[in-house]
Amino acid sequence: MAQNEQDQNDSVEKEDEEYEEEEEEGEEEDEEEEEDDDDDEGDDEEPKLKYQRLGASVTEILKRDTASCMATHERFLALGTQWGVVYVLDFNGNEIKRFAPHSKNVNELSIDLSGEFVASCSEDGKVCISALYSPESADFAYHKPISSVSMDPEFAKKSTRQFCVGGKAGQLVQNKKGWFGRADTVLHSGEGPIHAIRWRGTLIAWANDIGVKIFDCTTNQRITYIDRPKGSPRADMYRCHLCWESDSTLLIGWADSVKIGQVKERNLTELGPAAAAHGLPTRYVEIVALFQTDYIVAGIAPFGEYLTILAYIMNENDQTNVNNTGRVASSGLAPELKIVTRTNEEISCDALVSIVGYADNKPGDYRLEHLPSESMFYIVAPKDIVIARPRDLDDHISWLLDRKRYNEALQAAEANEARLTGGAKRLEEIGDKYLHELLQSGRAAEAAAEAPKILKEDAKRWETFTFAFGQAKQLRELSPYIPINNPRLRLQESVYEMVLFNFLKSDPDEFLRTITAWPRTLYNIQTIITAVKEHLKRFPSDVIMDALARLYTFDAQYGNALDIYLRLKRGNVFELIRQYQLFDAIQDKVVALMEFNEEEATKLLVSHTDRISIPQVVSQLQSHPRLLHAYLHGLFLKDAHIGSEFHELQISLYADYEPKLLLPFLRQSIHYPLEKAMAICEKRQLYPEMVFLLGRMGNSKQALKLIMEKLGDVREAIEFVEQQKDDELWEDLISQAMKRPQFVSSLLEYIGAHVDPIKLIKRIPEKMEIVGLRDRLVKIISDYNLQMSLREGCKNILKADCVHLAERLCAGLRGGVKVDEVRCVTCNGAVLSPKPEASIIVFFCSHAYHHKCLKSAASSADADTAQAPSQNNNNNTPSKGPLTSQTGLLIKQDGAVSGVGAALDSDERLCCTICHTQSKIKVAKGRTLGARKK
Repeated sequence: MAQNEQDQNDSVEKEDEEYEEEEEEGEEEDEEEEEDDDDDEGDDEEPKLKYQRLGASVTEILKRDTASCMATHERFLALGTQWGVVYVLDFNGNEIKRFAPHSKNVNELSIDLSGEFVASCSEDGKVCISALYSPESADFAYHKPISSVSMDPEFAKKSTRQFCVGGKAGQLVQNKKGWFGRADTVLHSGEGPIHAIRWRGTLIAWANDIGVKIFDCTTNQRITYIDRPKGSPRADMYRCHLCWESDSTLLIGWADSVKIGQVKERNLTELGPAAAAHGLPTRYVEIVALFQTDYIVAGIAPFGEYLTILAYIMNENDQTNVNNTGRVASSGLAPELKIVTRTNEEISCDALVSIVGYADNKPGDYRLEHLPSESMFYIVAPKDIVIARPRDLDDHISWLLDRKRYNEALQAAEANEARLTGGAKRLEEIGDKYLHELLQSGRAAEAAAEAPKILKEDAKRWETFTFAFGQAKQLRELSPYIPINNPRLRLQESVYEMVLFNFLKSDPDEFLRTITAWPRTLYNIQTIITAVKEHLKRFPSDVIMDALARLYTFDAQYGNALDIYLRLKRGNVFELIRQYQLFDAIQDKVVALMEFNEEEATKLLVSHTDRISIPQVVSQLQSHPRLLHAYLHGLFLKDAHIGSEFHELQISLYADYEPKLLLPFLRQSIHYPLEKAMAICEKRQLYPEMVFLLGRMGNSKQALKLIMEKLGDVREAIEFVEQQKDDELWEDLISQAMKRPQFVSSLLEYIGAHVDPIKLIKRIPEKMEIVGLRDRLVKIISDYNLQMSLREGCKNILKADCVHLAERLCAGLRGGVKVDEVRCVTCNGAVLSPKPEASIIVFFCSHAYHHKCLKSAASSADADTAQAPSQNNNNNTPSKGPLTSQTGLLIKQDGAVSGVGAALDSDERLCCTICHTQSKIKVAKGRTLGARKK
């Protein structure tokens, strides 16, 4: 069984190939007949249908017989032939069953809805109904040729087993089974032969010479009559084609006209009782579409919202023959399958040039049957049967690929991958074709941009296309898209190395960019380094040298990388040194570092004097004094003492390269000989520096003379004299100033705060002209008044502060103190009592005494101190002194204060015997004077 199915499939595939070859040949013939513009338009418009020849058993059948009609069902096909045989076929064309009920050609076939019975009619006047799944069959003889037969759709379910026939007898006959057997009922007659019958639901449509009529089996009434258009050819010249699109829509194609009738319910209530009395049918038909064609309709069927029409094309000669002879001759043209709207706007048109023997066929030789559930159409010709079906996604993509519209094909495949035959594999094939086409057409940049989306994470395909780009010399376009950071998508090292080798030879800049951007793990670094070194021998290049330095860095050969960067004077040299601690490698490269970047090199050398010693740097920079100055200056800014042995050298360097910084250096440093510094400054006439050095050397008068004679700056001279704190210098300054009136004017302006202006004014020679003398004198007087005012103000403030502080001191002394002891420290008697008998003394330490007890204790302590004076002096230990050594306040029994501080008698200058603190508050007879709560 499986082998039979395989043979059938092989046969179908073979038939398809033959059909496609013949169709291509036919298309080539048509292209020769049509204009080039029409061909271009046809190529750009995708067909709606695809075609396949029905093969298998059909091929053998049509070799020995001729097809005359066909009927379709959801489960099988039925084919009638000229020899009166009925074949039951599967959808691949394999024969399932056959009947031979007729002696002449079969005119029509009909299948009930259940697919259990097949009815056939023939020119021999017989109607045969055969059961497919039982031996039941029935033959009916009508003695005249039968043109059409149609079974009740519910034939297998109803006991009446009805069918309708009609032919050249001119009668529409309904045959059904009753109580007394079968009986024929003539539903209509007298209007010429019956050309076609179609039964759908409860409606029977038929065509005769007059037109098309519809009979309602429910009411047993004819509900409509659809006439033929005026000027139509004779009814017997062309077959009438009827097709029920639904239970209420009938398609009619006859000769060169198409009509669409819609069965509708009539509202008898609105028409009134008279309509019902006259037996007016409850239904009527409305023509919803009508149009003429420029071809003969050889078949009609619905196709969604459109119509599918099998068109027989006639030329002018054929039309003339028809009119003159009354016969239809073959036009010799291939039929066309058209898809049109219901207003006759053509959507697509396919010439069926592959139909066998189309040149000899007439319009009546063709049939168009359709299978509604699959939207499949069967074009039946005497020697061929072609299947037309809607083009699916695979057909659409194949059509796009044939026209090299790869982008559209890829988009369609990606959007419908689930419905694509072959799934992801097919999608990959389409994507690969697209990339190859872009490469071959010179659109490498576009191909590279599409590569990540098409190749995704398929490493093998990436490698294939990378080599393809390499062969096309377009790796530069692909390199930004090559996967480098996805750990799940890693190509072979050889692929990455191929890209790098290509850039090394053809594009040094891109080689450097790629080396920088790519992770170092993608390729063998040593392999690339070797190739780069060989390349540099033949083609020296700074860009490639830079790339080599980066490769050395990746390979941890930092010393080699540093040498290259210093030679090229580019790169992150200092970051490299700091990051990898390359101080040993730069011990002898100080000059190169300074020339590379003076500022950064100075920072590096100054901050790492422990790794590169100062004498080592200075020795290498001796022949480059400017660089040496920059280094020593940076060193001095970091620490003024760290390079003190070179400060003498720095004086001449500052004098040569940055004279403005020499004076601050001289002021901060003490590590240079003053005489040599003076000689250098004198040689270069650096007078401010000479003034400073003379001042440091103690030659203030010479320095002052230099200021006055060389600098001529009286204000600076005043500041200098003030710093020296030498009164004789003021005399020298005034004496030298008197030699020039402008100096006198400056002295009058600035010296007022340092020297008595009267003294200066008296020294001014008579009749000396002084510019701005009046203003200077006014300023002197104003400054004097201001000084006097400030002094008076300060004096007043000082007095006020003294008074305020004295008041605070007295208030503090009079303040109360907390008493922790309620008994006398000496006699242990009660101190605080309602009626004290003696004065009380309280000290800062809160200890309390009776006045007489404290005096007794003080007298004893003084006597002990007098007995051992030498011991205290020998030990150099300061004595706390007698208990009467500290001042205090005595509050007597009556509450009066006897004295303060030194005003007290010596016997009343008492101290606490425990803490030796001064007394704070004295209480007499239970009263506290000047106490405050705490």
